[in-house]
Amino acid sequence: MYDDLIDVIGGTEHVLFGFDGPLCRLRASSAAWPTPYADPLVRTLAAVGTGLAVVGDTPPAAVRAYLTGRGLTGCFGRHVYGGVPDAVTALGARPETSLMIGATPEELVAARDAGVPFLGHGRDERHAALLRRAGARWAVPSLEPVLDAVRAAARLSARTETEQRS
Repeated sequence: MYDDLIDVIGGTEHVLFGFDGPLCRLRASSAAWPTPYADPLVRTLAAVGTGLAVVGDTPPAAVRAYLTGRGLTGCFGRHVYGGVPDAVTALGARPETSLMIGATPEELVAARDAGVPFLGHGRDERHAALLRRAGARWAVPSLEPVLDAVRAAARLSARTETEQRS
């Protein structure tokens, strides 16, 4: 699966993150706890030039407050949207070169309906398996392999560019 992740990430120009799950875990007290590896994944994607957006039904003000608190506002700018099609349109993205990282079957369906590839993120292997059973081609219980794949794809891209200049 790791090689598949590198291939998917390598061709991705925009990543749409579901808020509750891929970026953080919302708590009943309306506090949000960061998802492990989410912050470095977001920063690495932004650093390699990937366009980023948050998609979901969490109020935009709450999403922006969370991003500000985590120091991630510069990575996303004002790109917080209620739905996948809105995000794709606003970013000027092509669905086939975008990727939705989501945690629910509903996010999977929304991505599929918009023509956007989907990477499921479950908080553990049981939840990742639920996303695979719902139809997710890729589903991971941790964002760590996704971060590793982004780094590997960036190294491959840099190596290819260097070889082309030679």
